[in-house]
Amino acid sequence: MKFSWLSLVLLLCGSLFVGCGDSESSGTGAATTDASATESPGTPTEVPTASGAAVEIDPIIAGLTEEYEDLPGEFAALKTAHETSPKDSEALGNYIGALQQIGMMQQQKGEQDVADLSFVRAGELLTKALAASLEDPLAGGAPDVFYNQACALERQGKAKEALGAVTQAVEAGLSGPRQVDLEKLPNDKLLTSAVALPEFAGKLAEWKIQDAELKKKNAEILVQHAKEELAAGTGFPFDFDLSDVSGKPLSLAAMKGRVCIVDIWGTWCPPCREEIPAFVKLQDKYGEYGFQMIGLNQENGPSEEAKIKTVNDFMANNSMNYPCAMITEEVLDQVPDFNAFPTTLFIDHYGKVRLKSIGFHEYDYMSTIVETLLQEQAAEAKAAATN
Repeated sequence: MKFSWLSLVLLLCGSLFVGCGDSESSGTGAATTDASATESPGTPTEVPTASGAAVEIDPIIAGLTEEYEDLPGEFAALKTAHETSPKDSEALGNYIGALQQIGMMQQQKGEQDVADLSFVRAGELLTKALAASLEDPLAGGAPDVFYNQACALERQGKAKEALGAVTQAVEAGLSGPRQVDLEKLPNDKLLTSAVALPEFAGKLAEWKIQDAELKKKNAEILVQHAKEELAAGTGFPFDFDLSDVSGKPLSLAAMKGRVCIVDIWGTWCPPCREEIPAFVKLQDKYGEYGFQMIGLNQENGPSEEAKIKTVNDFMANNSMNYPCAMITEEVLDQVPDFNAFPTTLFIDHYGKVRLKSIGFHEYDYMSTIVETLLQEQAAEAKAAATN
């Protein structure tokens, strides 16, 4: 399935943007205006669109327009939608999501300075929105935006401002699923100057106390939420017969008798990447009891071979212990109302989809569902053995 640039952004944002950046893992003053955040080397130019109208090229998309011809017009439309209705959370979420995706694309091209302009602009827009008490436009994705902004400010030599953005990232994530890793933060090489500031140690100690208290409460809520969603879930026909990225057969039929999670994802998708450690942990813990994790990938690349190499390289670099295959349009079309990455399918030992869930999930949520489905299977086997 081929996606336009805008389709990819909206699938990533989905008006439910959940993060973007190059992470391994409150504002420090009044938010600047959008205009101040867009200062950049180079002069904006204009290009004609398909309709013949000229569109000004924002400096942050310089260098991307040859590969994505639709980018200038579609990005301008997202920006205009926000500027026309600045209190519209959906318009703001789409615009910030586009800024994050563009920043990531520029990073991949080696244009870090331009990428940082995009990340800083996104953070400033979000700071301004939250200060105005607007509805959260990112559905929990604020930590990623502020973290990317912090790294950009660090690279610009603005340590205090970077620490302010780190503070926003941590505090925004304490009450949600998108948390900054507090254990890794002191040694984060992308934030060396910010974490070296004297006030950082005191902040970190406070964050850890808050984090421990919230994690205990959140775990209880997640377990209950997972049980309720599984009980209310509705299935749909789903099947696939593919070859994985190593060339071996991979089919759902071959998994009959095993509880499965099928993760529809892409290596380009930050929340997808963030879930990988949890999936690896699930396979390690429950594999011997009849569980199988499977990844189905939608990737970008010049050829099928290049896409497969991208997945294989990612799997090797992240010690992935389960198979992945390139998803086909035929398989993707089986998923009702598919509209975002990642999409997770929980499948019982009969091969029946029991729950479709969208977006990033924490380990406790997924392990509760896997354990429930495995317990169902064990109870059936025990009842059959006694009859």
